[in-house]
Amino acid sequence: MAFAADKLKSKRAYPLTLAALNDRGDRLWLLLSDGKQPLYSEGMTIKEASVLLNSLGATTALQLDGGGSTTAVIEGDNGPQVINAVIHAKIPGNERPVANNLGFYAKPLQP
Repeated sequence: MAFAADKLKSKRAYPLTLAALNDRGDRLWLLLSDGKQPLYSEGMTIKEASVLLNSLGATTALQLDGGGSTTAVIEGDNGPQVINAVIHAKIPGNERPVANNLGFYAKPLQP
């Protein structure tokens, strides 16, 4: 059973961070959508995010953040590396100071 993307009313695109699961609960998707950066990253509507997650097989989703404080980081060759387009105080690349976080650790995929 898919969640009802057609009933969502917001037509404005925003930065979003969502976690979604399939119906068996054995697959997790983390969706990050940067935004508020005209001509670079406009964001997504909740309906657009829902349609995308449904197309991947997600049946349940939870919005974790409006996206403005989301910073995606991976372990790079020279330490942590930000991989999304953060923006704070209208300054691209400027991370928003936030006192809490939600972290995920995953072992590297085998080639």
